[in-house]
Amino acid sequence: MLPTIPTTTGRPDRLTSILGARLSWHFANGWVFEPAIVGPDIVDYTLKEGPHAGRHAIQHFYYQRVAPGVETTVWYEESGALVHITWYLETQTVHRFAALPAWLAEDMTVYRGDNQDPAFIEKIRKLSSQRQDWPRHILNDEGYFRVI
Repeated sequence: MLPTIPTTTGRPDRLTSILGARLSWHFANGWVFEPAIVGPDIVDYTLKEGPHAGRHAIQHFYYQRVAPGVETTVWYEESGALVHITWYLETQTVHRFAALPAWLAEDMTVYRGDNQDPAFIEKIRKLSSQRQDWPRHILNDEGYFRVI
């Protein structure tokens, strides 16, 4: 259970921080994360649409408020993927920069599963130890979110 953090300006659709928000989060390539719940130091998400739809993960992140209305989160996933999100609160848009291991980018369906499941983690660790990491596949794209 995530703590209650005041994140709105009195309007549920106007955030003052991404922390504590429950979102529907979309990227141009068709990926939809819903729900995506941003806690004080984690993001808990389920991929509803996209190449690895059905994936559930809880990722521990680093957070920084860059400027009023602009925040960043960055995390390192169990696959070795590095994900950095810049959140623009006023426009409810995001910029994603992610570096995916070559083996994961080749077949994202292997990422379907739950990173809280030890069997899933074992599978991902085995793939990462046996398959090629380089060259990294870069995601450098834009998206949007809405509060749900």
